[in-house]
Amino acid sequence: MTKFILAGGCDRLYPEYLTQLARVIETAVQQPKILSCWFSNSDEESEAKFPEYQAHFLKFFSEGSSFIKADRVTFIDQIRSADVIYFHGGHTELLFTALEPYGDLRASFEGKIVVGSSAGTNYLSSFGFSPRKASAQKGSGILDIATVVHYGSAGFGDMKFEPSFWDDAVKQVREKSGKQEVLLLHEGTFSVIDT
Repeated sequence: MTKFILAGGCDRLYPEYLTQLARVIETAVQQPKILSCWFSNSDEESEAKFPEYQAHFLKFFSEGSSFIKADRVTFIDQIRSADVIYFHGGHTELLFTALEPYGDLRASFEGKIVVGSSAGTNYLSSFGFSPRKASAQKGSGILDIATVVHYGSAGFGDMKFEPSFWDDAVKQVREKSGKQEVLLLHEGTFSVIDT
């Protein structure tokens, strides 16, 4: 069984997020080996963010857990040895470009826990929504699900969103995906899907 965890984004702003996430993960795997994938960020951004996130994440997991930075050259081998693959948020298009050389990762994820936050959720879904581009976009289809991340957010970075923005987001995702049911993920929340 593979466990997918889809998160709405801006996780570090919500302390309860990691408390709940650690409970869900450690119910399945004690002292998990977490592969931290920053491919949705530039190399400079990921180098700067990883140590900070590593220290923050490990506060919530039991002693003996590890948080390892994904490397493009050894990524498939790293997936094999990890319990959890965590796709952090950032820029969805960067993540798709970085993962393209690996092809369909479904088989590599078999039996793992795969977490997608924001851009990571967009990647794992069949259709997602990019608030930065204000547009629905096709995902990898690893999960046959349509999603809207950051749903209901008043804004992040220098972007501000009115409620009508989110109404339009859901409408776009429904139209492009052909699905009436859309998983709406508020920031700091997640949904668990077992396959």
